[in-house]
Amino acid sequence: MKVFWQQCEGQVIDGFPLRQYLGGGEDQAVFLTEYGGETPRKAAIKLTHADPESTESRLGRWRLASQLSHPNLMRLFERGTWQLNPGQLNKVPLLYVVMEYAEEDLSQVIPERPLTAEEAKEVLEPALSALAYLHSSGFVHGHLKPSNFMAVDGGLKISSDCVSQIGAGSLTPADDVWSLGMTLVEALTQRLPVWNAGDPRDPAVPETMPAEFQEIARHALRRDPRSRWTVAEIQQRLSGRSVRSVGSGKRSSAVLATTAFLALALTIVASTLLIRNREAAPVSPSPLQPPQAQPAQTASAQPAPAPIPPTPVQRTESKPSPLRPAHGEIVQQVLPEVMPRARNSIQGKVSTSVRVEVDPSGHVTDAKLESAGTSQYFSGLALKAARQWKFAPADGPQVWILKFEFTRAGTKVSPVKSRS
Repeated sequence: MKVFWQQCEGQVIDGFPLRQYLGGGEDQAVFLTEYGGETPRKAAIKLTHADPESTESRLGRWRLASQLSHPNLMRLFERGTWQLNPGQLNKVPLLYVVMEYAEEDLSQVIPERPLTAEEAKEVLEPALSALAYLHSSGFVHGHLKPSNFMAVDGGLKISSDCVSQIGAGSLTPADDVWSLGMTLVEALTQRLPVWNAGDPRDPAVPETMPAEFQEIARHALRRDPRSRWTVAEIQQRLSGRSVRSVGSGKRSSAVLATTAFLALALTIVASTLLIRNREAAPVSPSPLQPPQAQPAQTASAQPAPAPIPPTPVQRTESKPSPLRPAHGEIVQQVLPEVMPRARNSIQGKVSTSVRVEVDPSGHVTDAKLESAGTSQYFSGLALKAARQWKFAPADGPQVWILKFEFTRAGTKVSPVKSRS
């Protein structure tokens, strides 16, 4: 399989060139690529074999993860589907996600030498900060291991392409704490703790570890998730402060607080739904809203964020908004949804024009680039958005030129009716 992935070098996926094969496994591979407008920078693109049953859910998770923002969390730029060898019998359906480029990861350091106590602290502090942000935002990492602790521009970040919402599966923040404990032991001793999945006892933590890390590892590797330290408690111990004993009273109070919060949230949701039903105004749930039917009581005892009132969203990639042009010829415009990192890369402005053909009912039947501009990325966004515009019904077909202008401040569109 490695040979197959290496043979993909040099191909271009949705404008992202596969410069160099960096590594991977049986079902996925990571390549060096480029991302950005006029001044592209190094990025990494991960390719995964597409499974029809999980494609939409994985793309949905990547979309949500791309909206997370923390200095110690890897940023995701783009995602999508692709086919290698299109039009041939041996075509290969793939998923891809473009993310920040990492110079090194922890799995490359451990085989060479164990971390010192000071280095372990420098790794733990930013990782804990990122995990605290994820958990408080309603997400769980779920795949913490040395290869997902990465060095980016002189700092440490943890991966984000595998995060999922709490309640969407069986994973909880307590699982992240367990994986963090395993990684800590391996980083300091070059070996994983000795344990047996069928043994009810906690894993044995090596006595050779520094005392403060021994204590953190022991509490992170409790077999009972309810007895594990939370991320906040590990942060407290790492800063030199003592952690109060986790007794039944503390956990019970946390559970009661979480239960009360959930009851209040459900009451608010029920009231909102009742009002909406009375007004007969059905809406689609927001893609940013975690599932309301599956709130999780986690080991961190931190209530999930209050549910966001549902808002109608017609497309996953672009947000439609009403427009009131002269003469009412345009019913709805859709502005491209630009990744923050891509917008920040703009120097001056990026312009592109799209020619759309409209049928008598006002729907776009075809869209083509009239002027591609200097960026394939922004041209692609404009093309996708233009296909979703709607126009007022007319006696016959129409042709419009939509001129998109991207700047750091925002996106503007100037629609011009064509005579041809």
